Amino acid sequence: MYMINHQKGWIALLTENNTFSIVEVLEMQLPNIGDVISGDIETLGEETFYNVTQDETLDVYVQDIYAGQKAAMRQLEIYPNNKRIWEIYN
Repeated sequence: MYMINHQKGWIALLTENNTFSIVEVLEMQLPNIGDVISGDIETLGEETFYNVTQDETLDVYVQDIYAGQKAAMRQLEIYPNNKRIWEIYN
């Protein structure tokens, strides 16, 4: 996982082709930044992903696919003035 907005409950997953899938996590427990997530991350709609790092499934809704980094940051509302609600993987 590359980006997360804790307040919104959305994450951005970096795909193999260096674009982002924007995902709404439908559960209370969000994955951690840097967790490895697998599943059909390039298909829109409701999906079940697997958090390889934590060995658990995630019910999600894929909101957008093939987004660039700036578009992903915009959708996750990652702005300098709200740093307390988001993280980006370094």
